[in-house]
Amino acid sequence: MTLTADDRLAAKMRRNALAVLPVPVVLGLAALTLVGPPPLLPLLLGAAGWLLALVVRQPVALIAARSTSPSRAATIVGWFSGPAEELVRLALVLVALRSFEDAVWAGFGWATIEVLLIVVNGFAIAGLMTKDDPKSVEARELLAAQGMLGAQHPVWGVLERVSATALHTGFTLLLLAQPWLVLVTLPAHSVVNMLMAQFAKAHLAWAEGAFAVVAAIALAAGVLLAAG
Repeated sequence: MTLTADDRLAAKMRRNALAVLPVPVVLGLAALTLVGPPPLLPLLLGAAGWLLALVVRQPVALIAARSTSPSRAATIVGWFSGPAEELVRLALVLVALRSFEDAVWAGFGWATIEVLLIVVNGFAIAGLMTKDDPKSVEARELLAAQGMLGAQHPVWGVLERVSATALHTGFTLLLLAQPWLVLVTLPAHSVVNMLMAQFAKAHLAWAEGAFAVVAAIALAAGVLLAAG
């Protein structure tokens, strides 16, 4: 059977989605070695926090989708990502996290559930590539307009997930150390997301490199402040 270009792209997108699955395993083993076994509640609450932040974004996404163009709606949702995630993270820190270890594992849980959703989304988008019904075609056109149908080398997806885990963990530690630092993490989160969305399409290596540097700085600052 001869594969079409869409079939090959779908297969590559599935491989890229699966490539990020080892990231939480490797980073989880590293955290286990460095800070000890995960307390179950902070780990689960971190995952729940990310899901809650996702739910909080949905009304904004629906209103934006109905009232403006797809590109502008994506911009609005992107800027809202910082307030949604960081205010939920702040509430989590104030209510449930008590120690350095709690914050590390909550940040890890926060990032890990995002990895799982990325894998699910990757397979769902890949499935659209082989369908020709009107709704699938419309969805492909919308995703293409947002630059989400380019199957890059899987190493970039892996690097991005490592950076995202470092960023989430670093921000959680920063808020544990000084909750007022939400005034920094909130806008920083939105800016990072928007810069990645703007520059990753044309300058992927530079964008991923800059993201890695920012994430490393956030993690280092969080560790220094929370452990000090």
